[in-house]
Amino acid sequence: MVRDTPFARHLKEALEHLLRERSVSTLEWCRMTSVSFWEEDRLYAYLQDLYDYFYGDRKEPPVAPDPEAPPPEKYWT
Repeated sequence: MVRDTPFARHLKEALEHLLRERSVSTLEWCRMTSVSFWEEDRLYAYLQDLYDYFYGDRKEPPVAPDPEAPPPEKYWT
């Protein structure tokens, strides 16, 4: 992901755009990736952690939410 390839450059630019614009909702993200985030803040925190792992100093990759986990209790209230 950090090599100088067209894919790597595109991925970095895409992550930077998403983090800057916050233009994808959790529903859109789920439709594109089949990974559900119940809150946009958590989605963008995950994307920031992913960016930091690829291009920053984060040592371990972030863990995506468990697709089998039920939504948080506050989601239903």
